[in-house]
Amino acid sequence: MVQENYEALLKRGEKILSKSNKNMDRLRIPDPDIIYEGKVTIVRNFGDMLSLINRDPRHITKFLMGELGIGLTLNGKRLIINRKVTLEEFMSKMNMYMDTFVMCYECNSPDTELQKVGRTTVLVCKACGAQHPIRLGRESKENDTNIEEGKQYTIQITSIGPSGEGRGIFRGYNIFVPGVKKGETVKVLIKKIRKNTAIAEVVDREK
Repeated sequence: MVQENYEALLKRGEKILSKSNKNMDRLRIPDPDIIYEGKVTIVRNFGDMLSLINRDPRHITKFLMGELGIGLTLNGKRLIINRKVTLEEFMSKMNMYMDTFVMCYECNSPDTELQKVGRTTVLVCKACGAQHPIRLGRESKENDTNIEEGKQYTIQITSIGPSGEGRGIFRGYNIFVPGVKKGETVKVLIKKIRKNTAIAEVVDREK
């Protein structure tokens, strides 16, 4: 009886892996078609990438906005990012999104969907049936999803506060930077962090 159960589990596992492999073959995301116009990055085939991922465009653009710390806009199939982003940087963020919100945590199949259970977002796999709460940055290093005092980061100033300080958003934090102008991209040193707000000073400006 034990041997029969073991064989049944093996067969079930083979079916899951087979289905997962087929899904992986089907999910061939095209390389980003990136061009630059001034300081703006345009991903011309972003719509094609979205159609294969099968996720709400608003969800992934919000994620990318937080990770890149910059404003961006969907224009048809094109994604417009308001600063220069390298292919490597863009793909790093896309891979982070895939790893967190698309690929099954158990069988690594992309045949999944997001469901809301109460206030929790759950990743549900159609291939193996696994259900897991989303674990943000589960395969990422801690400093890929947070900021730290005493470290430097490059951000764009998206607005000016009532006291004249520049403000930007980076990795979900509101960054306050004195002595900058709206639209500038600057390298800053984080001086102090409190909850989701940080005070920083400029150490270099994009030329």
